[in-house]
Amino acid sequence: MGKRLSAILVVVIGLLVTSFFVACAKQEQAAVEGPPPVKVAKAETKAPPAEAKAAETTQATETKEAESKEKAPSGAALYEQPVKPLTPVECARCHYPIFKDLKESKSKHRFECTNCHQQFHVYNPIKKNWEEIMPKCQRCHQLPHGKDFPNCLQCHENPHSPLTIPFDVLVQTRKVGKKEVIQCALCHKKESAEMNAHPSKHNEVGCQGCHAEKHGYIPNCLDCHEPHVEGQTYEDCLVCHSPHSPTAIKPYPEETDNAVCGSCHTEIYENLQTNHTKHSELYCATCHTKHGYIPKCQDCHGEPHGAALHKKFPNCLECHVDPHNLPVLSNR
Repeated sequence: MGKRLSAILVVVIGLLVTSFFVACAKQEQAAVEGPPPVKVAKAETKAPPAEAKAAETTQATETKEAESKEKAPSGAALYEQPVKPLTPVECARCHYPIFKDLKESKSKHRFECTNCHQQFHVYNPIKKNWEEIMPKCQRCHQLPHGKDFPNCLQCHENPHSPLTIPFDVLVQTRKVGKKEVIQCALCHKKESAEMNAHPSKHNEVGCQGCHAEKHGYIPNCLDCHEPHVEGQTYEDCLVCHSPHSPTAIKPYPEETDNAVCGSCHTEIYENLQTNHTKHSELYCATCHTKHGYIPKCQDCHGEPHGAALHKKFPNCLECHVDPHNLPVLSNR
């Protein structure tokens, strides 16, 4: 009985020792291999809405381009397509300087290029057919300045900017009949006739003296001339003066400021101011209804001194001396 218990005890102890060594071996292996990987759930990533939309657009464009390439005609089929007239913008791809001239010219020539250029890209240097294919101004404009100006491009050098006219061309003279005439006068006949009828210092400076900045430029009188009175404007000048006949004073209103007249007629104006009479209260234009007109005293005063006195002294100024500086009775 004692031997049997001893045998059981030895077996139990052996199992315990074996279990201990097995457990140690497993722990050591786990330490070498490391912990098992942890599985983490992957979050789904979505592109921002703008990027997604852009990607869709790009993809759609690429698809459309691919389809277009597949459908685009080639070879002989290219010549079966309908031909559309060129637009000014399409012409400008090659002829940009001309397009720019038209754009900046502000002229009435800003319409379809093909209105004038009914033949294009047909110039042949062998044929030298430039004159033949270029559009003619007369086709639309006839001869607006008359038969004296048959060559439009002599002044309107650039038909794509027709109002840009070099002044050195305009001031040249040409023979018309038996007379040499400045070319400006061939179009501006009224102004030319006015200057010839009323010569002034403006004739000496000529057209180019005032208008040379560019064709169509209208100068201000005050660019050269001092105003008659302070604050006078260009419009005030035109009340009395025409630029092409400045000495032929136009009819003026009776209410014209006396200081305006006094700027030229200085002594008379000063006499009226310093020797104050009823004449000083009047506008100059009340008596001088036209520039240079000298009225008679009788026009306003009649014959105030009686027939006998007026018969003896028919000229009022024998006694009254100067209507702008009348003798004044003193108290002495």
